Amino acid sequence: MKNQIHNSLYQKGINYDAGTNFNPGSLTRKIWRKDLLEQEIRIISEQLHCNSIQIYGTDINRLMESAIVALKNGLHVWLQPRLVEGNQEETLAHLSMVAQAAEELRKQYQNIDLNIGCELSIFSSGIMPGSNFEQRASKLFSKWWLLPWYNKKLNNYLRKACATARARFNGKLSYAAALWEQVDWKEFDIVGLNLYKMSYNESKYVKNLRKFHRYNKPVTIFEFGCCTFEGADKKGPSGHEIVDTTGTVPEIRGNAVRSEKAQANYILELLQIYKLEHIYGAFVYDFIMPNKPHSPDPRYDLDMGSYGIIKVYPEDSDQPYSSGYWEPKKAFQEISEFYKNN
Repeated sequence: MKNQIHNSLYQKGINYDAGTNFNPGSLTRKIWRKDLLEQEIRIISEQLHCNSIQIYGTDINRLMESAIVALKNGLHVWLQPRLVEGNQEETLAHLSMVAQAAEELRKQYQNIDLNIGCELSIFSSGIMPGSNFEQRASKLFSKWWLLPWYNKKLNNYLRKACATARARFNGKLSYAAALWEQVDWKEFDIVGLNLYKMSYNESKYVKNLRKFHRYNKPVTIFEFGCCTFEGADKKGPSGHEIVDTTGTVPEIRGNAVRSEKAQANYILELLQIYKLEHIYGAFVYDFIMPNKPHSPDPRYDLDMGSYGIIKVYPEDSDQPYSSGYWEPKKAFQEISEFYKNN
């Protein structure tokens, strides 16, 4: 059967973290206020010219609060629950609750779909060996993920997750698959990818992207982005490792040079590729990372290790994040212009 061609960049989007439990007992978004949420969603809609947003996180109340604000601002919503380190039973229970809440919003607003998870082979326990996210991720360097039984375990879990979600939610389903995951897309409405370009795959990036059209389903890039220093475009999803968190105060490793241009060029290049290759939706990672504030001192400019396209300042500065002050990076301006004209 001839591959079906879908609208190019029908969904022009951005990722928005509602707070994720990467650290036990805490969320990535420590400051959470309704006024800041409303301001940020309004910026995404009116200034960034997005028509869709992927809201991800752990706390269900925050997910729903964010989704309602986004829907009221006219945005299509992809909702993605994350329960880092959860086992299959815990993750399915969490997904079920999110699916039920999302269905209530779908009945009222219609314009919402469900992404059942993100890179679960490393974010969730029980698929790849390792007692935590870092240990599982470290095995990727040894090509352990090429073992066939690993993908079998992943797809068995995804079938359960699809059944769990469809029992509660009547909208479209997708999944944010990592580069190393070989997903059976039969159960999904949308092929979903976290598809970063980096040094090892840049020469065949477009060729690999085209392969996903063989499923005759819309293809959406749920995650792609770049940090803010020279050479970050070669690092892909590992760019944040430039931040050293082992000391009492996080700081930048080595002699990295801040470059908003590197981030902007990377994102714009991929958006142009996605339009040419008939990709249905694209979601830049990420909108804002308040836990990585900017500093004029390069040693403490944590924003260099941020995928965020706006920069904020620390709470002990004259214009802290909590005041609502923000500054657009070059990538913000490039994305805004691209989305506005495409």
